[in-house]
Amino acid sequence: MIAQILVADDNTDITSLLSEYLSGRRHRVIVAYDGFQLSQKAAQHRPHLIITDVQMPGAYGSSVYQVLQKDPATKGIPILFISAYPLERLKHILPNDPKTRFMQKPLNFADLERTICELLPMGGYVP
Repeated sequence: MIAQILVADDNTDITSLLSEYLSGRRHRVIVAYDGFQLSQKAAQHRPHLIITDVQMPGAYGSSVYQVLQKDPATKGIPILFISAYPLERLKHILPNDPKTRFMQKPLNFADLERTICELLPMGGYVP
């Protein structure tokens, strides 16, 4: 099965770019535009992976992470945090969890593909 990936960013250019890239890799993509939608769609769809901007309206991606960790249905979902800010500036709000990664925008698609392979079994495909 191809992975179901939830992409959350308040910048529609980023969501469109990621959706197009991931769909081209045959992943199923769900899109959210703020932290509230991210939380709601994660609970509803239970994606295999979440790619989220750190700072969004409604709730920061890092805050939604805390909510998802409290729900047994979403607790194990790997998360890739993305931001225009460098990691050093965001380190204090990002979780230190082996199921999370961080990438700085603009995204390098080779690095994105490698990170998806790290976070998902079988290189982005799921059993």
